[in-house]
Parts: sequence; structure tokens; C-alpha cells
Amino acid sequence: MRWFRRRRTPATPVMRPFNESELESPVPSTLDHALEEGLMIAEYSARMSVKNRIVVDAIRTESGFDTARYLPVAAAALRELADESDAGGARIAEERELALALDGQGEHIHDYRAIDNVNLRRRERVAEELANALRRRADDEDALAELIETARKDAWVEIGSAIEASLDAFSGVEATKEDYERERPARLNLFIRRDLARLEEEHSGYGGF
Repeated sequence: MRWFRRRRTPATPVMRPFNESELESPVPSTLDHALEEGLMIAEYSARMSVKNRIVVDAIRTESGFDTARYLPVAAAALRELADESDAGGARIAEERELALALDGQGEHIHDYRAIDNVNLRRRERVAEELANALRRRADDEDALAELIETARKDAWVEIGSAIEASLDAFSGVEATKEDYERERPARLNLFIRRDLARLEEEHSGYGGF
């Protein structure tokens, strides 16, 4: 009786040679789709600027939240992004003009040639349309109010997370109810001096509109 059997060596799979022609050609993004993506990214950036201002104001001041107070902040954030998009479009236009005089294939991704004219012109148009859309939203009070409300929710989530983290730091310390009540003012003072100060420092450098 044989205790062991010789294991069969699995057959080596036959690899097909690479055929580039079988690859699916990527579907080019439409102008509307590219503009939609650009708006989504730009609005996120503007919302973060407004959120940071709300966080800092919530720490520094005792006044209640007022949407009207942040309308200029949100509008300025959107207009700054529109200016950046204009500048980007101008750079692309310059690159396109230079590329028109060059034939052949580029040697790297940013080595544009005449064959890249259509793609560069499309990117130029996206930048132009994005700048226009951002300026329209900067002039639309309803759109600004919606952006501010979303930023407010983000700010309160962040502040609430900081409070929870601070409270969790004390949860591992056993204490009686009397000890907790006695130490509560000191803990709140520590939270204000340390955690909120750190949160303010993290956000004071952003969104300075």
C-alpha cells in the first residue's frame, strides 16, 4: 500500500500574447460631465472655507449662528475659485497656441503638440464655463445659503467630535459621582483651553476671506 502519491504538477496556463487592439477605447468625458465634476470639486473647496470660518467663530464668539453673516464669505470663496479657473484657462490657451506649431507625438504627458489641439481647447472651455458658473452661484443668494447650511452642519459635526474625544479621554478614569461633579468645571476649563484652542489653530489658517 502506498502512503504517498506523487503530486501532479499543474499545467502551466498558456498566456495569450498582448494585443493592444483588443483594449476598449476610453470614452471621452463630455463637456457637461467635466463641468459638473469641476463644480462639485470647487463647491467642496468653498464649503470647507466656510466651515472653517464657522468653527473659528463658534470658538471665539458667543453670538448665535446667522446665515447672513457668511454670505460674503461664501461668495468670496466662490469668486476666488472662479479667478483660479480663469487663470487655468489662460494657461491652457497659451499652451494650445504653442502646441499648434509643433508636429508629431509628445514625449511626455505635458508635451503638447498640434494633435492635442481639440483636447486642449476642450479643457480651455471647461475652465471658462466653470469660472462663469461659479460667479453665477456667487451672485445667487439661495445657492449661497444652501452652501452655508451644509458648511454649518459640517462644522457642528467637527466641533461635536472634538467634544466627544475630549470626554472620552476622561472615560477611562474611575470616579464617583461626587468626584465627577467636583472635577467637571476643571475638565470643561481644560477642554476650552486645550482642545478648542487646538481646533481653532487648525482652522484659523484656512478660508481667510
